[in-house]
Amino acid sequence: MSRYYIGADLGGTGIKAALIDARGVIAARSKAATPVTEGAAGILRALKDVIRALLSEGAEVGGIGVGSAGRIDAAEGIVRYATDNLPGWTGMRLAEALTAEFALPAAVENDANAAAAGEGWLGAAAGLCSFAMLTLGTGVGGAFLHRGAPVSGSQGAAGEFGHAVLYPGGLPCNCGQRGCAEQYLSGSALSRRAAEAFAGWDGRRLLEAFAAGHSLAAGAVEAYLDDLSYAVHNIQSYLDPAAVIIGGGVAESHSVWWEAWQRRLAALSPLSIKVLPAKLGNEAGMLGAARLIMDREQG
Repeated sequence: MSRYYIGADLGGTGIKAALIDARGVIAARSKAATPVTEGAAGILRALKDVIRALLSEGAEVGGIGVGSAGRIDAAEGIVRYATDNLPGWTGMRLAEALTAEFALPAAVENDANAAAAGEGWLGAAAGLCSFAMLTLGTGVGGAFLHRGAPVSGSQGAAGEFGHAVLYPGGLPCNCGQRGCAEQYLSGSALSRRAAEAFAGWDGRRLLEAFAAGHSLAAGAVEAYLDDLSYAVHNIQSYLDPAAVIIGGGVAESHSVWWEAWQRRLAALSPLSIKVLPAKLGNEAGMLGAARLIMDREQG
């Protein structure tokens, strides 16, 4: 019988998980809405239910990996800090709770680290010794992997590129700082730029107009691409990765703006920067979480 691992991706909106073998083949899936109104107890219960549904498939399971939003102590499997998107989640001893419930080894990582691990295993970064990942979604996340393992830092906060200050004294951020990259590069930020330029527009419509050659849309999108260029330049300066992988919802439309961005990046940065679009989409977090527990159990 093949041996499988459970990889789960837990965010403020939904929980999704899959039964995954050593080749990265998904045998079964399970998902649920994240019951944030029920607090930590409800979120944990929903996660357990999703995992239990996969275990009911009857496969031999070697362990459980979870990528969770928040600042994670991966060595201890503890959520050190989570925002109000996951109320009460700060302090959750998640690995311990899952092992107690299912009698299986469990590993917990930050969700961006898990997604990057997935891209490093089967996606855009496969075969790279070191790489950074920048995710452009509702917020902006990031990760840095070296020799296949996420670099977490002393407080579990390494790779928080979205909260590096891009514009000192700039727009207020929900982290308490001002001018964070997240306020300029997220999908929400792109929609804000669209609405500022054209009443009633969102980011999707702005990109569609840009692709159609709309001159005023081009100005708003090019300003966004300039900010993205500076953020990636800074990542390259800090870490010198072999590549920077761009993921998240905004990146899914990369065919519209990638070529234009490459020209602007080359013009704005003197560094040699290899950038690649992510390949795994919404499956990256589940695959990466499964890979992390595989590596821990096999290593």
